[in-house]
Amino acid sequence: MDCGQCWDCRLSHDCPCRSVYSKKCKVSAGKFFDIPYYDEVINDSLIGFKEDGSVLFCFIKNSIPQEKREEYKKIIRPRAKSKTKNRGASAGPVNLSRFPPKAVELVDKHGNAFTDGKERYSVYYKEADGKVVNRCQSNMVRCGVAGYFDKVAGLPCRMVGWSTKNPVKHNKLCELARDIQKTHEEYEPKSYNFQKSESEKSPNYLFNGSIYSTMTLNYDFRTASHLDKGDLIGGLSTLTILEDIPNNYEGFYLGLPEYKICFDIRDGDTLIFDAHEYHANTDYKVLSEELGYDDLQGNYFAGRISIVCYLRDKLKNCPIINETEDY
Repeated sequence: MDCGQCWDCRLSHDCPCRSVYSKKCKVSAGKFFDIPYYDEVINDSLIGFKEDGSVLFCFIKNSIPQEKREEYKKIIRPRAKSKTKNRGASAGPVNLSRFPPKAVELVDKHGNAFTDGKERYSVYYKEADGKVVNRCQSNMVRCGVAGYFDKVAGLPCRMVGWSTKNPVKHNKLCELARDIQKTHEEYEPKSYNFQKSESEKSPNYLFNGSIYSTMTLNYDFRTASHLDKGDLIGGLSTLTILEDIPNNYEGFYLGLPEYKICFDIRDGDTLIFDAHEYHANTDYKVLSEELGYDDLQGNYFAGRISIVCYLRDKLKNCPIINETEDY
């Protein structure tokens, strides 16, 4: 078989041309990797395996119907552009410019400045009057959550605040979850069936008609290397991209730095992958000023909306839904 001529085969688990990837190095959390770091940029549909035969990724181009994308973007955009300060190492080493304007110094919980030169990803900050905030924080990024959360940070199992307050918009995201699920079921049936059986343990905490409980919605959030926490152990997560303006940026690849591969995921594409492996975004270049200036990042908006759709592992331990404010 000429593997270069047999494109359909590249999306088959039984393909004799199957792509197997091995780890080439070790990385740690909170690091950024630019495009030249990677050995391979994957920009077409492909399934990749680990050396043990398990699936590392399944990349599907144009998985979200074109006619639905604008409506989804309209719903997601405001939520994804909201600012949050709890993303830890994925937001990169702390930088005073990425904290609230009232922050004048980054300190430990006792108000002491750091003198050891080490990179940190969550810290406290001091205000001009000397007051130290009482909660550890990371760099502010544009990110929001929809769907459901298990017990965390002193809050009970619940539908998050945004979904509670926006039931019509939440229901539209249920439709998006089902669209993503179609791709998951078609191209990763083993992973889909496993997640379906697990999702049935928490039926009241799912996007209706889907196997997913939660969406993390990001806008131009260039993540540093991190491992996803809280998602289904032994499962695969999904990453879908929508673009405010198609092709308004170059780069912004999603990389698996230990494997030295990255993915050019564009408008309507979905990557199903093992988010328990380190992953991060590359550098990028914005190609127009049309979307305005982002004072948070000091750059023009690229318009990259990323949707991480997954099942939280501990929801199976939750009682009947108790809706409260967002986490």
